[in-house]
Amino acid sequence: MEMMDAEARRLDRVPLGFGSELTKEVNRQQRLDIAPKMTSVDERLADMDAMGVDTQVVSISPYQMYYWAEPELGREVSRLSNDDLAKTVGGHPDRLMGMATVPLQDTGLAVEELGRCVTELGFRGVELATNVNGEELSADRLEPFWSRIEDLEVVVFLHSAGFTHPARFTDHYFINIIGHPLETTLATSHLIFDGVMDRHPGLKIVLAHGGGYLPAYSARMDHAYHARHDVRAGLPRPPSEYLARFYFDTVVFEPDQLGFLIDKYGADHVVVGTDYPYDMGELDPNGLLGRVEGLDEDAAAAIRGGNAWRLLGWDEEMVS
Repeated sequence: MEMMDAEARRLDRVPLGFGSELTKEVNRQQRLDIAPKMTSVDERLADMDAMGVDTQVVSISPYQMYYWAEPELGREVSRLSNDDLAKTVGGHPDRLMGMATVPLQDTGLAVEELGRCVTELGFRGVELATNVNGEELSADRLEPFWSRIEDLEVVVFLHSAGFTHPARFTDHYFINIIGHPLETTLATSHLIFDGVMDRHPGLKIVLAHGGGYLPAYSARMDHAYHARHDVRAGLPRPPSEYLARFYFDTVVFEPDQLGFLIDKYGADHVVVGTDYPYDMGELDPNGLLGRVEGLDEDAAAAIRGGNAWRLLGWDEEMVS
């Protein structure tokens, strides 16, 4: 758990320190509260039991994605993180699965580390931030990376880390409650409109926080697509057709909002999320799912685990 210990020590020097003085005070207390959960596998497993979670896919905190670093340092940190995570989940293969992190600031190094994580460490997913130190995930230079993702059939978990234009997000913890879902909205929109989803139809991308704001208002981009040539230029199909290929986690907090995602995009495109162990996480994912009106047991079972097994190629017999 060396990297998890380091994470607990580093929290004072990452974007959790952003915001008003009151926000900084709340974050300082949160750092103290969650430190054991960030460093103890036993505590995580106990919390999983309390939440009714049999098996969990574990990824590093978004603040450990050092996209701003020099490429070689980025590769070194990624390797350390991935090796430590592989060791941790390897001790509990029936309860935990790891997701890789890669140095996206260098395309070649990212492709190399992704391949190592899949072939040597047995990871079946990779976590990406919503931008690469301000650069869009749809940048031309990342085409070989998306191709490799598709070839390896790796699941992508897209998780935001703050917001790239923070000036208006200082107060009221807006950097998280508005900034995080807005970042996901922007990143997803670029993947659609810049053609990544069209060029790579085999991509399997899971969006954190229910996909941000885009899933609830996709009709606006479709209207623009049909109304304006500058919107539809280079995009063969309406944007919502590409959006429907994404997967959405359940961290939306209210059953009616979760029900909307299920009704709009299908129970087969929704997976359980927790955002553990942060205070913006969902502590009762099964309870939330159980409060969705009209959800039949087959759909609920798919969301609780079946979709994840299918996406990750997990053996369903591992489920207790």
